[in-house]
Amino acid sequence: MKKFNLAITIKSFNSDSLSRYDLKKNCIISFLNTTGRHLTEPELIEALKQADGVIAGTERFSQKVLKSSPRLKVISRVGVGLDTIDLEVAKKYKIKICSTPESPVQAVAEHTLALLFSLMKHIPMYNSNMRTGNYQLRPGSLLYGKTVGIVGMGRIGQKVAAYLAGFGCRIVYYDPFVQKEMPVTWEKMTRLEELVKISDIITLHSPPQQDGSPIITAELMEKFRRGVIIINTARGSILDEQALMKGLDSEIISGAGLDVFSYEPYAGSLLKYPQVIVTPHVSSNTLESRNQMEMEAVDNILTAIKDVVQ
Repeated sequence: MKKFNLAITIKSFNSDSLSRYDLKKNCIISFLNTTGRHLTEPELIEALKQADGVIAGTERFSQKVLKSSPRLKVISRVGVGLDTIDLEVAKKYKIKICSTPESPVQAVAEHTLALLFSLMKHIPMYNSNMRTGNYQLRPGSLLYGKTVGIVGMGRIGQKVAAYLAGFGCRIVYYDPFVQKEMPVTWEKMTRLEELVKISDIITLHSPPQQDGSPIITAELMEKFRRGVIIINTARGSILDEQALMKGLDSEIISGAGLDVFSYEPYAGSLLKYPQVIVTPHVSSNTLESRNQMEMEAVDNILTAIKDVVQ
């Protein structure tokens, strides 16, 4: 039986992990990304020339990339979102797509709360000010008693809701596709406009729209309750960043916690706002979750080998 030819194109992969050892026993690793960054389209095409499968991050598998990879049979994504893969083209070429939906849930939910607490308690401001001898006080806010609107009630949205309910928050949510029965105290909104009108905090956990358009638009922000806090640890495209800045300028939005952006690495105008706390798309990047995601991605590859290698 011939060995499976594998490319590892994700920008970071734990080369010392047991998962790597398992791969070496079962595969020929023809490419390993050591650049520390996302591969460009030409680099990705070159990396996949001999590949039967790939362990991927959020690099873009465009129509051109997939068409240029005739041997490719499986893409094993380390993470949840598949928006960087042209799924229609992958289906046409019968390329199996796998992801790791369970692994990042805990880490992303905790990061969401970390951003929220940092905003409400002004922790970055105090940390910075005290180092320069500035002891000016600014009242914080209680999380207890706040109405939290959750947009997207998948695994991560549900975990965040459970945590915030434990802090004494009222949970309202919008997700037209959710099937699972939720706790009776969590209130389902039939329209997004209803949710934003009553929410003190809005946290986004929705997948991106197929056309890349925002879910949280300028028109929707006009209906926000004044002083709202918004958190986005999902995808940058679902939040209109220009409208967000206008909302911050008018103080309709009192603060934002952002881990994802319209383009990354981000160096845009949102960085000028002290009431915006930013992190560089790292919400799932804990040692524990990262290891679990890599192992799950490897398991997906090893399972695929049985199906595609004769």
